[in-house]
Amino acid sequence: MPEGTGATGDAVNRAIEALRPAELLRLKHFAVWRLCGLGRASCGRTWEDLLSEATLSTLEGAANNGGGRRWNQNVNFVTHLVGAMRSISSHWKRDFDEQEADLESEIVTCSKEGEWISPLDYVVSNHASLESDLSTREVLNRLSGQFPTDSAAGRVVEGWKKDLTASAIMQSYELTKSEYQRAVRQIRECLVGWGWWPKRRGSTDLGGRQ
Repeated sequence: MPEGTGATGDAVNRAIEALRPAELLRLKHFAVWRLCGLGRASCGRTWEDLLSEATLSTLEGAANNGGGRRWNQNVNFVTHLVGAMRSISSHWKRDFDEQEADLESEIVTCSKEGEWISPLDYVVSNHASLESDLSTREVLNRLSGQFPTDSAAGRVVEGWKKDLTASAIMQSYELTKSEYQRAVRQIRECLVGWGWWPKRRGSTDLGGRQ
C-alpha cells in the first residue's frame, strides 16, 4: 500500500460512525448473501458477525502491526468492507471441516404457524446412566452461576436443565435462532475454558440438546 494511504484508527472509527442507513443496508444484504452461500460453513454465524469481523479486522489493520486488513483511503469505505467480508467468508469456507457433525441449532426450521420444529424432537433418546446424568447436572448448575438468568446463554442453560430441545427453548424463552446459536457458542467457549469440553465433535454431552 502506498505510503500515507493507510487509514488511522481514528479515521476508521469516523468512517464507521459516518455510515448512512442506506450504506448499512447494503452491507447487511451483502453479508446475508455471503452467509447463505456458505451453508453449514457459516457455523451459526450471522450477518452481524461477518460485518463485525470486517470492521474489527480493519481497526486492527489501522494499528499497522502486521495484522488485520488495512483500509486504503483512496477506496470507498463501504467498498473496503465489502471486500473484507468477501475475503473473511472465503476463509471461513476454506477452513470448514465438511465432516463436522450437524448441530441441532443448524437444522431447526420454522413452520407456517411460527412454531420451531427440530427433527430431533421426534427421535427417541437412550436413557443416560445415573453417573452421566449427575455429571451433566453438576456442569449445568455451574453454568447457571456463570451466566445471568436474564441473558440468552442463561436461558439456554435453564432450558437444558429442564431437558428441553432447542426448538422448545427458543419458543419458551422467546429466543431467535441467531440468539440461540450465539448463546450456545458462549457456553461452548466457557466449557473450553474450564477444560471440560468433550473431545468427540458435535456433542456437548448436555443431553444432546445443543
